Amino acid sequence: MISPVERDDLGLQPERTLLAWQRTIALMVVVGLLFLRGSLVPSSSDVPEAPMVVRVAMMAVLLALGLVLGVHLWLRWRASEHGTRVPETGRPPMCLARPWAMAVLCVGVLVLSGVLVLTVLLGL
Repeated sequence: MISPVERDDLGLQPERTLLAWQRTIALMVVVGLLFLRGSLVPSSSDVPEAPMVVRVAMMAVLLALGLVLGVHLWLRWRASEHGTRVPETGRPPMCLARPWAMAVLCVGVLVLSGVLVLTVLLGL
């Protein structure tokens, strides 16, 4: 039986997309936690690390970013009938997340990378 919505991929594409976004958000938080933890050897000056205030602020930003992206994806997933159709058009969604979500994710990763590079270069 053919459904009213024609799909190019009758498989699990929407689920794979959601899982990929979830893995990306989880890995972003894990990297933030590793950055928050700091050096393996306390009081070691061999590896420069950011002050605790900077590390906590970065972790707060990454957690907020993960929360915003996670809520956005969950709402889009629910609104699109689990990724199968957009209510306004009745067609499959082009992508699960809005373009601003990818831009926000990229900016978050860029900021974390910049803080890491500045920590090493400036020896904070």
